[in-house]
This record gives sequence, structure tokens and C-alpha cells, in this order.
Amino acid sequence: MPAYEIYFHCADCGNEHPLLVKIYLEDGPDHKQSIAESFRTRPIPPQVLAIKGRNALCLKTGRKSKLENDEQILLVPSSHFPP
Repeated sequence: MPAYEIYFHCADCGNEHPLLVKIYLEDGPDHKQSIAESFRTRPIPPQVLAIKGRNALCLKTGRKSKLENDEQILLVPSSHFPP
């Protein structure tokens, strides 16, 4: 089953930051994609829903923001990272 790293697009600084969370999805995307785009036509899996509403830390400003917008939560296939 493919593994995905979870990142979020930060509204404070405009960068993408890792959440240091890995999830496994049977039918996930083959490239970096927001959960809004990945699950536009099908239900969001429970392991992805568990991320929504959590606080995320901006590594540049140190501020926290709530992950509420499906466009800001990104699935990145683990194959994009070298071992």
C-alpha cells in the first residue's frame, strides 16, 4: 500500500511545511496533490479526516494555524523522498 507524507501550505509564509505524519492509502495520488483535489469525487478516508482541524506550526514564523481548508493539506507520495 503506498505511503504518503503530509504537508500543509502555510498561509503565514507561503511555504509548504511537513506535518511529520505518514499515512497509507490504497488509492492515493501519484504526485503531490491537495486532499481537495485527490478526493473531489470520492469520500475522504478516515486517516486523512483525522488530520483536519489539527494545529500546524509554521517553521518560519513559529505561529500555529488550524488545518481546516482541504486545499492547504497536501499528500506527497513517499517515493518523492530519497531513502
